[in-house]
Amino acid sequence: MKSRMFSALFFLISLTIALGALGHGLQWEHHVRGALHGADPGTLVLLGYVWYWVSGAMLVLGLLLLWVWWRSGGGTVYMPIVPALVGAFYLIEGGLGAWFVGRFFLLFVAQAVLLWLAAWGMSRGGGSRIV
Repeated sequence: MKSRMFSALFFLISLTIALGALGHGLQWEHHVRGALHGADPGTLVLLGYVWYWVSGAMLVLGLLLLWVWWRSGGGTVYMPIVPALVGAFYLIEGGLGAWFVGRFFLLFVAQAVLLWLAAWGMSRGGGSRIV
């Protein structure tokens, strides 16, 4: 039962990371670009490129985690290094973002901690999926 709970948590956190990319990407056109009215056009292109690159990275990390979750379903393959690295990245980025930008970035810290907790639980329980 605990194994399924950790698996469900792992799946949900992975999904929020992947879907967070879509929300992040939409913010450029809806909010950020307009707020930079009057900025140099070349700077806007560069910032847009970086903005969408970050969205793509979030999507790739989320899909990678979902792939790890799927592969761990039979308990035969589990790759703890992937959630460990993604969690470390989110923890560092979230901590720095919260410190320098605002409290919203604590969401990334929470995702990292919950991802590590779920990965730890899956590694102890055989890694069975929820489906």
